Amino acid sequence: MEFFASCPEGFERPLADELRALGIRRVRPLKGRVSFEGEAVDAERVCLWSRLASRVLAVIARFPCRDADDLYDGVYRVPWERVLRRGSTVAVSARGTNDELRNTRYIALRAKDALCDRLADETGLRADVDTERPDARIAVALRGDRATLQLDLTGEPLFHRGPRLRAERPLRPDYAALLLACAGWAGACAA
Repeated sequence: MEFFASCPEGFERPLADELRALGIRRVRPLKGRVSFEGEAVDAERVCLWSRLASRVLAVIARFPCRDADDLYDGVYRVPWERVLRRGSTVAVSARGTNDELRNTRYIALRAKDALCDRLADETGLRADVDTERPDARIAVALRGDRATLQLDLTGEPLFHRGPRLRAERPLRPDYAALLLACAGWAGACAA
């Protein structure tokens, strides 16, 4: 399976190193994310142990997408009834545009319609939308004439893990982890 670990820009190389240290194979830093391949257990390991990743996304499908009909058809072809639990709530987001699809809200809406229509046709139950606390977050990434569908495996950003302090945090935990990684903290602890 193919996955992406998203991160703030500038975190890509340290995140790639962190993933390799976690035993993840086929790691490739990109802009604002690191791609990797593996099994579901590898993605679980990243969700549990990465201190630099913001989110972990599983690639569900890739398909040609020139216009709204291609988008609808591509999303509809995904066997959502096997991906999502019956009665799940969803939230769909989108990034990227092309010559025909220039509005990310419309892209997300069209993808959501296809997903919900597929579930209604296959299970008789249309998914409900919950933009605040959905059971599943689906991301549509459009680049040129290609679309990628991703399932967010993290829910909230990973840097929200841990106890919530009442006082304002002076530094986000993932930024603090980056500072420690760049300072060679893991190597110093192992010595």
